[in-house]
Amino acid sequence: MELSTLASVSNKKLALFLDGTWNAVGTNTNVWRLRSLCADEDVQGRQQLRYYDTGVNGVIGGGWGKGLTENVQEAYNWLVENYEDGDQIYIFGFSRGAHTARSLAGFISICGLLKPGGALGVDQLYDRYRNDDDRTIYKLSTFDTESMTLEERWMLKYSRPVAIEMVGVWDTVGALGVPAFSLSGISTSTLKFHHTGLRKPVRHGFHALAIDEHRAKFAPTPWTIRTKAGAATTAPMRPIESVEQRWFVGAHANVGGGCFNDTLAQIPLRWMMEKAAKLGLAFRNELELDGDEHRGAISDSYIEFLRGAYSWVSKRDYRLIGREPFVGSTGTHVRVNETIDVSVFARWRDDSNYRPPNLTEWGNRMGINPGDISNSVTANSASVVA
Repeated sequence: MELSTLASVSNKKLALFLDGTWNAVGTNTNVWRLRSLCADEDVQGRQQLRYYDTGVNGVIGGGWGKGLTENVQEAYNWLVENYEDGDQIYIFGFSRGAHTARSLAGFISICGLLKPGGALGVDQLYDRYRNDDDRTIYKLSTFDTESMTLEERWMLKYSRPVAIEMVGVWDTVGALGVPAFSLSGISTSTLKFHHTGLRKPVRHGFHALAIDEHRAKFAPTPWTIRTKAGAATTAPMRPIESVEQRWFVGAHANVGGGCFNDTLAQIPLRWMMEKAAKLGLAFRNELELDGDEHRGAISDSYIEFLRGAYSWVSKRDYRLIGREPFVGSTGTHVRVNETIDVSVFARWRDDSNYRPPNLTEWGNRMGINPGDISNSVTANSASVVA
């Protein structure tokens, strides 16, 4: 089945907002802000339905994959109840909610969306997702049914391929969207089935990344493309208009929102809002900025985390910008379309104390003074982007 035919006629918009784990419930995150800005209908009068999930709160609640699985399944069930052919799907998330958003998109990309009232249940379909079977619903639609298992025939009968218009996330961290703590009794090895890459059914993906997050256990999880070991050709890079991962000033919560009196979060919020608006999602009003937001206070999450105890056991970490391809046992992994927002360079110029080692290293590698840049640019070549 051609993906271009999956949303040829749009009836309504379904927007899912999945918040983060490592923030207190009720904090003003960018997921919550975007949800509150989302209009009830678009300019053509088409309905926009919203789903919001606070996520699991706290280190203990966030330490197990059970909560992640439940959050994915609950959001999936909401889509099953509300989706009609031709609807457009938008999925947003921050921190652990970003991983939930990406896992949900992976689940749909691999197994499709169940038809209401079918004999196949979500749990059964989710088991297939867990088993990491490469025969997705899209691939199976081109196969002879005689070559399929009973489960695969049932999936084709009771599920359906759907396109996802957009996945928008703020600062996905850790292998499971949770910090990589080595907590007693917690094992992530059995939970890594969650597929968080960008598959073809996801038409657009946008990821806001925090330059000034220094906790090593909060390492970012950017989208990458993989060229398998021994492959004759390199995996193609998706166009920047479809997929972009942009660096912004601030720590994890400055980019995803949730800090008190924080203006920095407004910049990645508007960026994500503009991306969604271009793809048809309507909002109640514009988000106007006065141009000074980049001067906002940067949270020192490294010192503040666990009331300072974290700094006793871990050194400051600096996230690498524009990382070179990583060669591993499964092939070569390349980050997809990294860019740096213009506000980063404005902060460099306006604040003589703002000299992040990772941004300084990037400038030296590129042979560029960050203070001389007046546009958003690509991280691998410093080419100007919109």
